[in-house]
Amino acid sequence: MADLLSNATSGLLAVQRALTTTGHNVSNANTEGYSRQVVNLSARPPEFQGNGYVGNGTQVQSITRRFDEFVEAQLRDATSDNSRLQFVNEFASQITGVLGDTETGIAQSTQAFFNAASDVAANPTDITARQAYLNEASALTDRFNQLDGRLADMNARIGMEANAISREVNVFAEEIANLNDKISKAYRQDPNALPNDLLDRRDQLIRDIAERVNIRVTDDGAGSLNLAVGTGQSLVTNNTATQFQAINGASGLTVKIGDKVITERVTGGTLGGMIETQNELITPLRNELGRAAMVMAQEANAIQTSGFDLDGNAGSPLFSTLGTFEPNVSVDSRNDGDGSASGAITDATLLEDTRYEARFDAGANEWQISSQDDPGTILATVGPAGTTSGLPGMDLTFNGTPQEGDVLYIDPAAGAAGRIETTLSDPRDVAAAGDDGTGSSLGSRDNTQIEAMAALANQRLVGQTASGGPGQDGTDALDGQTIGGALSSAVSNAGSVAATAQLQGESSQAALDSLVARQQSVSGVNLDEEAANLLKYQQQYQALARTISISGNLFQSVLNALG
Repeated sequence: MADLLSNATSGLLAVQRALTTTGHNVSNANTEGYSRQVVNLSARPPEFQGNGYVGNGTQVQSITRRFDEFVEAQLRDATSDNSRLQFVNEFASQITGVLGDTETGIAQSTQAFFNAASDVAANPTDITARQAYLNEASALTDRFNQLDGRLADMNARIGMEANAISREVNVFAEEIANLNDKISKAYRQDPNALPNDLLDRRDQLIRDIAERVNIRVTDDGAGSLNLAVGTGQSLVTNNTATQFQAINGASGLTVKIGDKVITERVTGGTLGGMIETQNELITPLRNELGRAAMVMAQEANAIQTSGFDLDGNAGSPLFSTLGTFEPNVSVDSRNDGDGSASGAITDATLLEDTRYEARFDAGANEWQISSQDDPGTILATVGPAGTTSGLPGMDLTFNGTPQEGDVLYIDPAAGAAGRIETTLSDPRDVAAAGDDGTGSSLGSRDNTQIEAMAALANQRLVGQTASGGPGQDGTDALDGQTIGGALSSAVSNAGSVAATAQLQGESSQAALDSLVARQQSVSGVNLDEEAANLLKYQQQYQALARTISISGNLFQSVLNALG
């Protein structure tokens, strides 16, 4: 029945709920992921009383959060992309710092070695110059070892961070699955009265996952949000989460959901940045450093062993021999068979700066080898237990019993820079003199071979398409890069990736900041606004309390009159 007391009481209860909600907003003003909540009031249905409808007070229709699904989706994507770029930028900056510049980096160490060779050529019998030459050779190999070791350490760090990300994603996914269960139960009870705080918590967890790996979110229309990585494998379906793994192996990071490998779908988040860093920085750099190191060892040894030392003896290798190096072959974690391969470097100058992929075709009973730069072109085929010389600069021998679709990855030079060593220590062993044509030395003052060694600095030997002998005349006939040039290009490429990542990262951060500001304008708690609401509700509460008091006084007056 509509009357003054019931109307005022309904208003008092509604304002009480509004005050409670406002206090909840103020309490969570600094809570990450919290969305401002509002009490939505509506007039209660009126009552017809003979001469018209009489108002029946107010009621709380719902308590909802200020939330924009479109902005939230954009924010997730921007968070994922920004995390990827920030990781690439951070690692690229570290790598360029490790490599150094043209004055302090590996290219400068290489030039110092060739300059020392020129000093020996100027005075072949000078023991001090010979010792300085060996010192520069040792310094160069130490620098190669150090750089490869640092890159390997960075790669190991990526593995540890990826493992930590796996654990975090699994914890988040499990909690999202639990929240889905609770929210869907509330949805079944009343789709218009959902637990706002649980919704906020779930959205925050989804953003936390998006920061680590790119995800796609779909609403099932019954209270649950389902998550998939990229456009494929499901991570969370209703109240079930699937195990997420990121494993760093010899071929790089492998990402799995359950037993499905989804590495190629990981294109965002910190994990996407890790994969990009491996594919575009660490592995190519280790290959390029290794290739330059092997060319240096091969060509310098060829000159050294063709000459004669200070005592007229045939020269011994200056650096590690080619037998020390071999291609790096890694097995795809999805392989069903036990096929594998080993290799030998035949001519380091012909090695290409690429990763090869060998895929087994059971129908043809052969491995089909292609470059990852051009996967559509088959470069060589070989049986499951055969040997191929079809790849530039190396031989590969396959063994084991592969199955259809098995894949091997071949990196021709990755890690080789970590294995190169200087094998000479006695300055008298430097083979500076040439052959007199009869298998004897031209004499201790001859500098034929050491001049050829210094001339290597200008020989474009790295990455040739056809073999070229050491110390040959007419360097324009060679179509590769000089050793120093190849190393400088590697440093320059790393710097280019770092600069690009920095620019893109700055743009991405600006876009993310803009979206965060937009999201906060919708969902954020404004303390000034909440303070104004508190005053408004306080005044309304006092007015309603006064109305109840008046209603009580009027009722008492009626009782007194009747008494």
